Amino acid sequence: METLIQDIRYGLRLLRKSPGFTAVAISTLALGIGINTAIFSVINSVLLHSLLFRDPDSLVKVRLDDPGVGLADLLCSVPEWEDLKTRPGVFEDIVLVGGGSVNLTGSKEPERLEFVNVTPNYFTMLGARPQIGRLFGPQDFALGFAEAAVISDGLWRRGFGKDPNILGRRIRLDNDLYTIVGVLPPGFRHPGKTLTSEVEVWLTSGFSADPAPPPARAQKVAGLVLARLKPGITSKEAQAKLDIMSADIRRDFASDYPPRSQWSVHIIPLQESLVGKVRPILVVLMAAVILVVLIASVNIANLLLARASGRQREISLRLALGAGRLRMIRQLLTESLVLSLIGGVIGILMAEVLLKFVIRFVPFNIPRQNEIAIDWVVLAFAALVSLLTGLVFGLAPAIQSTKADMIGTLREGARGSGYSTKTHRLRGLLIVSEMAFTVMLMIGAGLLMRTFWRLLQEDPGFNSHNVVVSSIWLPIPNDPKLDPYKGLEKQATFINELLRRASAISGIELAGVTSDLPSGPPESSTDLKIEDMHGDSSQKLSAEVIRVSPDYFKIVQTPLVRGRFFTKDDQASGVPVAMIDEGTAQRYWPGRDAVGRRLGLGQYSPYPWFTVVGIIKNVKQDGLDTNGVPHIYTSVYQDSGRSLNLVLRTSVAPSLLEGEIRREIQSIDPGLPIYNVRSLDEVLARSLAQRRFSAQLVGAFAVMALLLACVGIYGLLAYLVGQRSQEIGVRLALGAQRGNILKLVLGHGGLLAGIGIVIGLLMSAVTAPLMSSVVYGIHIIDPIVFLAVPLILLMVSFAASYFPARRATKISPIEALREA
Repeated sequence: METLIQDIRYGLRLLRKSPGFTAVAISTLALGIGINTAIFSVINSVLLHSLLFRDPDSLVKVRLDDPGVGLADLLCSVPEWEDLKTRPGVFEDIVLVGGGSVNLTGSKEPERLEFVNVTPNYFTMLGARPQIGRLFGPQDFALGFAEAAVISDGLWRRGFGKDPNILGRRIRLDNDLYTIVGVLPPGFRHPGKTLTSEVEVWLTSGFSADPAPPPARAQKVAGLVLARLKPGITSKEAQAKLDIMSADIRRDFASDYPPRSQWSVHIIPLQESLVGKVRPILVVLMAAVILVVLIASVNIANLLLARASGRQREISLRLALGAGRLRMIRQLLTESLVLSLIGGVIGILMAEVLLKFVIRFVPFNIPRQNEIAIDWVVLAFAALVSLLTGLVFGLAPAIQSTKADMIGTLREGARGSGYSTKTHRLRGLLIVSEMAFTVMLMIGAGLLMRTFWRLLQEDPGFNSHNVVVSSIWLPIPNDPKLDPYKGLEKQATFINELLRRASAISGIELAGVTSDLPSGPPESSTDLKIEDMHGDSSQKLSAEVIRVSPDYFKIVQTPLVRGRFFTKDDQASGVPVAMIDEGTAQRYWPGRDAVGRRLGLGQYSPYPWFTVVGIIKNVKQDGLDTNGVPHIYTSVYQDSGRSLNLVLRTSVAPSLLEGEIRREIQSIDPGLPIYNVRSLDEVLARSLAQRRFSAQLVGAFAVMALLLACVGIYGLLAYLVGQRSQEIGVRLALGAQRGNILKLVLGHGGLLAGIGIVIGLLMSAVTAPLMSSVVYGIHIIDPIVFLAVPLILLMVSFAASYFPARRATKISPIEALREA
């Protein structure tokens, strides 16, 4: 221990004596470790941390699929839920979950909230505890909605001023009165997908009475089923029993499942269902920061080699005086570890700042964002990275430095620099590896950027410029008799008045409504029937249905390919009509004209058949990177729904219109909140947020790697010129041209860079398929990226090599010979 303390003190003294070296080395390490720690914090919280529920490993999402007709993640009916509870015998508890938007009224301003409707055992299954009051229990059972409501900590603080007497307070949601019975703690989050924000209200019902339809297998009422496996039952055993149950249900209720149906039940670990879609991009980000740390480590190793070469006489003298080689290696390793630990401590402090910066740009659809933090696992990871980095970049220089020729070095005295061919080869090898890592990182960044650019060039099928949108939710009271918007006639009256008032706002050119904004999540999908479809008529089809007003396609400037747009004459009393996009027409009526054909839109449709009257250009309705989903457009005057988006063509900024929009809508109905007032450009940009985030972050890492590689090559060649100044002077004295000296040094730098680039390209070609899940619209071996990256690196390498080479041509032969 005493020897170790002496080594640490000696290492600290050496660092103080070389402030320039110390500052460069520590800042390089701190930046690499800081970035690594910040990104690992995100990955640790999102992917690795267990969910904050009781025994989270036994929680599963129960997914209903029908691969026979190409459908997945289907809604669940009450009878199917009852089957899952009783038939397979694998679940300790199972919960139905519905929900969506709800309007909170009765306060200063009406407010739109996101809510979930759950069966009463929801909180018990998750093991949740209230912050105040109680949660749902058996006493809250009701066929329809119970009176009890549980609210989030955020709503309690924001909407009720953290009132300690909140229990028993009555609130009005979609015109129904509920009583607040509990407040959840700050850390609780609903373990499922949300629409646009956090869930803030929990309601409970049996899904079997108003406003839900009477229970039947065909009446799908819940979009999410959560369950807890019984103790001792593995996922594999549970899945086997569920497979048997699925087959039995298809046989016992053959009339509810088409002959081609392969309706089945699958269980997915709950954590995997939440984070599975973002895992690939987070893994890519982690791989990128690991490469940054490796590149930084190589640079530090080169710095240590240069420093050790300058200390060669000291090391040889200590070896000559009896110090063992292992003792010297330990001393040099201790120095590098001291350096790495200092860099690690500063890196962890930097990680706090970097993490806040990263979180600001994390897309909204990255789950578990509220849990992202630097905890003891992250600190342990950062310490391990610091330790391993110190060992990795310190071991090679330590071993190399203790292989010195003691007699030759001591004979050279103060003039010797300790330069050796082996040291030079080792430094060259480090530069080659640094270049290879840089190529890999830059190609990864290039693929992500090319993907993002490709999406930006994608034709969305609409023009988002100069379009402002705002969202409205028409309430659904539990008692249908109290519903002010029940039926097509009442909704049509509201929409007509809404469009009349919106059109009168100054600066508005056209006004329309739609149920679903382009590039946003769909409101609904439905079973689809094709009247004259060829082939197997039992095939179950599905399509997304978007309700629009007559002027909607003119507002977003989607071209009409064939037929006509909707008109104001397409009313409830007229012939039911629909429009489709080109992709849907080609899918269901290949080689035929789809105009005039008829299709059915499921059990909830007010009409048995809709006649296709128009075909529009394909619209990227579900996102720029989603293709091939069938879209059916219906008129808002012939198809009812509660979700509306007011769409306005205008050159006025959304912030200037929000007050006017709110005033006009609430003059029709004071209880309707207006939310998400923004431009359609923002909607489109938000759909690309995750890809933009990954491309920008990995791109920033690639630029950093490029700079580090540039510094590495410059440092190596500058060191080389310094070591070979006498040799270069002799060459010049013997008649060598300065142009030849320039070519010599540039050629050396170019050779190292070229070897590293070739190795990096080969490694990138091997690892590129791992990025296939995050690449869109380009080949994983994209020729543009695989050509551009080497060219950029060669140019940067040439620039980094030029300055040491130019300095070499200015060496004075007389001074070099005098020092020889």
